[in-house]
Formats: sequence, structure tokens, C-alpha cells
Amino acid sequence: MKGELEKTLAEELDEKMVADYLRHHADFFERHQELLAELRISHEAGAAVSLIERQVKMLREQRQQLKNKLGSLIHNAQYNEELSQRLHELTLALLRAGDLKQLIDILTTQLLDRFNADAVAIRLFRAPQQGYTGVEFIGQDELHARRFERVFTAEEPLRGRLSPEFLEELFETEATDIASAALIPLGDIDKPLGVLALGSYDPERFHQQAGAMFLRSLGEIFTGVMKIHLSREAG
Repeated sequence: MKGELEKTLAEELDEKMVADYLRHHADFFERHQELLAELRISHEAGAAVSLIERQVKMLREQRQQLKNKLGSLIHNAQYNEELSQRLHELTLALLRAGDLKQLIDILTTQLLDRFNADAVAIRLFRAPQQGYTGVEFIGQDELHARRFERVFTAEEPLRGRLSPEFLEELFETEATDIASAALIPLGDIDKPLGVLALGSYDPERFHQQAGAMFLRSLGEIFTGVMKIHLSREAG
């Protein structure tokens, strides 16, 4: 038993020495190219292939992996550029709004048509007003009662699969089809103005890692333009 253990340790030590030697003498096979054709490495299919064949196979696999990664990076870059352009155009459209009602109409239409939202809901913490579509004025006291306070205390816009009760409260009749949603604060915890909610039929559309920067930018842009109209109304 002791002899077998010593033999195993010796073999492992020899293999480590060989591996260390080759690692520090990368030109070994350049100086002994005849060995490349003689070495055989077992293949997944059971056959043996030469070291050169194995290296070629590995290089092809690495090239394909790099090609896939590059393709993914290019796709993401193109998507982000397109998204940035649409956000820029949305900002210009919001700035052209004549009043708060038109501002809300423009935002809702663009989010549904150009940003592929399946549902949009806006809740503003102001006294009830009439004649607005797609927005509910719920009053400042409803901030806590309707559980919107956590939207303002979170570091990023809340997104993911919300409770059916909360979805129904936000999107009303459309709630049964909404599989994921994003809640964007309008204003901040010191002066909350409202909440913008986006809903999707796709459960993966607004997952926990999805588009926090875009959602935050959207909220900040809409808040900034909305403040202009609110100050005009107050004046």
C-alpha cells in the first residue's frame, strides 16, 4: 500500500514538473516539432487526435466564442444607440407640449408606440382634476396609503413581477395581462410629484436587472418638463 502511494505521488510530482517546464518554456515544441505529430490526445468520441489537431479545434472554438461575443456587443451597442436616439426625440416632443394635459398625452402615446410598453399609468399627488386620460390625481395623502413611498426610497426604479393587487391598482382592467412592470419616481422623497408605471405582457421585459439607467433618465426628463408646467399653473 505504501509503495503504491509513493508511486502515485511520484507520478503526480513528475507531471507537475513537466507541466511547469512546458509553461516556462513555451517554445519547447517549436524546437521539437517532430513530437507534435507523435503526441495523441483522447477525443470525446473516443478517437485519438494529434496535438496540432486539438490545438486547431480549440482555436476554432475560441474564434467562434469571440465572434459570438463581438456580435452580442455590436447588437447591444446598436440597441443602446437607437434607444438613446428615441429618448432624445421624446425629450424634444415633451418640450413642445403646450400644457400639462398635452405633456401627459405625448408621454403616454410615445411610450406605447415607440418604446413598446403594453400599458402606461401615471399617478400624480395633486388635487383631483378632470379631463385627463391615462392619469389619476390621487392627492398627496395617498402617497403612503397606496404604497408608493417605497418607489422613492429605492435606489433604482422598482421593476419585476409585482403583486396582482398592486398591478390592478395601477393598471385597472389591463392588470390581468401585465406580467412585469416598472415603477419610476417623479420627483424625489423630499418633494414627490407622482409615479410613472410601465407594464408589459412579457414577464422578462422588466426584470430586476433591466434598463435602470434608461428608466431613471425617463423619470428625470418627464419630471423636469412637468415642473415647468406646474410652475406655470401655479403662477
